[in-house]
Amino acid sequence: MSVIFVIFQVFLILFVILTVLFLFLIGQKMRANQFERKKSEWKKYYLDQISRSIQENEELHLPENPPMIEAFEEVMTRYYSLTKAELNAADQMNQLVEKTLLDHYRSRLYHHRWSIRMNTLHRIEKLRMVSLVDECVNLLDSKRTSELEVIQVLRILANLQDERLYSILLNEKNEFPNFYYLDLFRRLDDVHLDSFIHTINSFPQWIQFALIEVMGERGEYKYLPVIESYVASNDTEFRIRALKALVKVGYVTDAMQIKASLHASSWQERMMAAKLIKPLRDYRFRDDLLNLLTDESWWVRTTAAESLLAQQNGRTMLEDVAATHIDPFARDIAKEWLVRGGTNHVYR
Repeated sequence: MSVIFVIFQVFLILFVILTVLFLFLIGQKMRANQFERKKSEWKKYYLDQISRSIQENEELHLPENPPMIEAFEEVMTRYYSLTKAELNAADQMNQLVEKTLLDHYRSRLYHHRWSIRMNTLHRIEKLRMVSLVDECVNLLDSKRTSELEVIQVLRILANLQDERLYSILLNEKNEFPNFYYLDLFRRLDDVHLDSFIHTINSFPQWIQFALIEVMGERGEYKYLPVIESYVASNDTEFRIRALKALVKVGYVTDAMQIKASLHASSWQERMMAAKLIKPLRDYRFRDDLLNLLTDESWWVRTTAAESLLAQQNGRTMLEDVAATHIDPFARDIAKEWLVRGGTNHVYR
C-alpha cells in the first residue's frame, strides 16, 4: 500500500505542476495576443501620423513607451521602403527619419545590451541614416563590439557606397567567413567594386577569394584578365576559385590555359577544369575528358562525362566508352550520363 501511495503522490504532484505550467503558457499566449492587437492599433495610428506629417508638414514625435516605439519603428521602416523609389517622397521621408529617430538611435548604439545595439544597427541600415555612419564606424574601435556588429557596420558602409569600407577591409586583421565578404561586395556598385578589383593583390587572401567569386557572379568580360591571372597561380585554392568564377562567366580568352588544371593533384581543381569545358565546347580537350572518366574521384568522373556529352559527337564517344572501355568506373559513368541525356538504349 505504501508504494501505491507514493506513486499516487508523485502522480498528483506532476499533475499539479503540469497544470500550473499549462495555465502559465495560456496566460502568456493571451498577453502576447493582447499586445499584438494593441501593437496593430498603434501601427495604424502611426501610419496615419506619418502620412499627415509628410503631406501636411505636421509635427511628429517619437513615443516614450518602449512597445509603442517598436511599433513606430516598424511603421517607419515599412513606410520608408515603400517611398524610397519616389525621389521626392524619399527625400521627405529621410528628413522625417533623421528628425525623429536620430537621437534615439545614437543613444542606443552605446547601450550595454548587445541585442539593442544590434537591432539599432539593423534599423540604421534599413533606413539608410547617413548622419549616424560616423557613430557606427566608431564602434569598430570598441573592445566590446562583437563580430556580428562589425559585419553589420560594414554592411551599412557597403549599402551607402561609403569609401571607408575600402580602407577598413584593407587593414582588417581578423578573417570573417567568406559569405560575409560576398554579401558586402554584392552590395557595391560597379565603381566601388572596381576600386577593390584594381588593387585586389593588396588585400588578404581571404578577401581576394571573395572578390574572385563576385567577379564570376557579375559575369562581365572586363573582369576576365584578373580572374584568368589566378589560373596560373602557385596556390591551388586560387586556381580553384578562378576556375569556378570562369565557369559562371562561361568563357575564357585562351582555353589552353586551363589544360594543366585537368591534370592537377587536387580533385577539386580537376573537377572545376572539366566543368569549364562544357560551355567552351572545345574539341581539343576530348582526350583529356576521356582520361578523366577513369579518375579516382567520382565527382571528377561525372563532371567529365557531363562535359563530354555536351561536345560535338560526345554521345557517340560515351557510347563507345560504355560498350568497350576496360575501366568499369568509366563504363558506369558513361552509361549513367547516356541515360541522363535521354538515350533509349538499355545498358547492362
